[in-house]
Amino acid sequence: MEKELDFFRIDDAYYGGDQNWHTHHMMKLGGCSAVCACEQCIVLARSFPALRKLYPYDPFHVTREDFLKFFELMFRYIYPGIGGLTSIDKFERMFLRYAQDAGVGLALEKIDGHADISQAKKFVQGAIGNGVPVMYLMLKHFDVAFDEYEWHWFNLTGYESDGEEMNVIFATWGKRCSFDFVRAWNTGKFWRGGMLRIADTCLK
Repeated sequence: MEKELDFFRIDDAYYGGDQNWHTHHMMKLGGCSAVCACEQCIVLARSFPALRKLYPYDPFHVTREDFLKFFELMFRYIYPGIGGLTSIDKFERMFLRYAQDAGVGLALEKIDGHADISQAKKFVQGAIGNGVPVMYLMLKHFDVAFDEYEWHWFNLTGYESDGEEMNVIFATWGKRCSFDFVRAWNTGKFWRGGMLRIADTCLK
């Protein structure tokens, strides 16, 4: 089974945004959570008319200039503290505050990184099936294959499932990437991240 969202391109080139585009040191260093929220809002504004106010520019023609302006706005709401933004609960509160100020009522569903892999798979498949990305937080991982994604927020935009195996497609640093979801979810660490998605009731 395969399913991938019609994810947006920035300037018809980049698969989502990149925190490294900004010149501000803190936004480059700790802007992944805000970029993740920005991408989520653009997809929602493109796909669901009731959520159009989440993105203040044209969601069907996303430019790097507009994205950077939106990134600056979002960073006022969603930003890291000491050690980063390592709580899905805190992210949820920040994200909903932005949505409220944008004039949109939202609710989020979330799943902790300690959840069973079968629950995690269903969470991702349900969101992608409803046309929304999954906001994913990975913290430390025992597997060096995931080193570049540690302490990082990004959006899952698709999946490929074959029996027990499942790969996910995701956006980060302006690129379309993928990894083995089962290996990624089993971080081997006690302190884990998790995932959030827009509640089904907000999509009607």
